[in-house]
Amino acid sequence: MDDDNATEFMRERAAIMEFDGGMKRYDADYYAIVQTWRYCQRTGVAEPEEYVYKLTVRRFTGDEAREPSERSE
Repeated sequence: MDDDNATEFMRERAAIMEFDGGMKRYDADYYAIVQTWRYCQRTGVAEPEEYVYKLTVRRFTGDEAREPSERSE
């Protein structure tokens, strides 16, 4: 998988969470970025080169809750 496919993976995840999952757009985008980042870290696939992806990933830390199921509300 290359950068273009990782970008497509991320966009598809966001669309599924927004339209099928009923999430707000910004939440769906964020969690799609998280899923893509985790996938790329786990498999060694090249990360997307999109600006929003790069800007968001810079803020991740190892102990930060990132998935909807990991949130403490």
